[in-house]
Amino acid sequence: MSNNKKESKYLSASRIKTLQSCSWLYWCKYILKMPDKKNDGSSRGTICHLIFEVLGNKRHKKHFDKIMKTQDVFSVESIKRLIIKHAKILEVDDFENISLIKQMIFNGLSYDFFGKKLGTPTQSFSEREFAIEFDDDNYYFKIRGFIDKLFLYNKKKYAVIRDFKTSKSVFLPTEIEDNMQDLMYSFAVTQMFPEYQNTQSEFLFLKFDLDDQKTNEYVQSELFNGDKLVANFQKSHIESGVVRMQPITQGELEGFKHELTEIQKLIDNFSEKDAVKNFAVKKGFPKDGTFSGKLMCGFASKKGELKKDGSPKWHCAMKFDFNYFHIKNADGDVINSVFEEEFNESLVPEGGTYEMKHYAGCPAHCS
Repeated sequence: MSNNKKESKYLSASRIKTLQSCSWLYWCKYILKMPDKKNDGSSRGTICHLIFEVLGNKRHKKHFDKIMKTQDVFSVESIKRLIIKHAKILEVDDFENISLIKQMIFNGLSYDFFGKKLGTPTQSFSEREFAIEFDDDNYYFKIRGFIDKLFLYNKKKYAVIRDFKTSKSVFLPTEIEDNMQDLMYSFAVTQMFPEYQNTQSEFLFLKFDLDDQKTNEYVQSELFNGDKLVANFQKSHIESGVVRMQPITQGELEGFKHELTEIQKLIDNFSEKDAVKNFAVKKGFPKDGTFSGKLMCGFASKKGELKKDGSPKWHCAMKFDFNYFHIKNADGDVINSVFEEEFNESLVPEGGTYEMKHYAGCPAHCS
């Protein structure tokens, strides 16, 4: 662990997932602060989350009611303007993307948006931020994140954690067995609201039918694989976009604290030597259907390689060399990073500076 706990970095579910997926990608993204390629999916997700946060405010309940009555997100002019404004900024304002954004937002709003299925919540939150430092004789770590929707039911001492997903597919069983978001959010809730030790996470995949009668229930059973006891997850009603997790047990949270303590030590002392220890390409192609291992690197063997149809072959943004700019504030801190072709001096804040840099490419692919 770092000598000064104040210098410890906050852990997030996405940061840990990147570290576990590819050590070099982690090094580039979080240590070298390299730019990342924009994609329509993440931009659509950003807009959906923004609208959910706005409509989660009680002051805007009339807007929610109108949208539900008309079944049209654009029936509220202010919401329409907000969506179009951010779609233009994020360059997803074409007909196909706008249509998809509207549908995903309506899906999310239609599924028990105010958490009243279990009775009126004692408290509810939209985009609930948490930043927790846990320090006792056995464990030390710092975690941070946002919970999309949180409903607290005082009478039952029960908390429902909801996360909106805009990805192309629902979780696979392997993504359920040890889900970092589920564990981290459940732990955060038990720390912020100690009286609510019973938590359950539900993930809403907005591209899919959110029919609660067809909820993807993951039922855990225990099987022996040789001498090792392993968890087996069975999923029913795969056509649903509602994935409801099994409640996290206190034993699982205790084990999670140990895991986070070890990850904190690694991240606080992460070096370039660590960066080359866990290349995604060295793991081979995934056998569990997930986007992991060698698949993350992409199939392009050189920069600008094209498919037979003339479109570019996708590859990890860190696979090949490129030039980029670091943008710094007046104190010299890096506040943004953009590719050379995206740089404009208007991105530099008053009193700030910028610096052009060259990235030589991933050492697992480029000599």
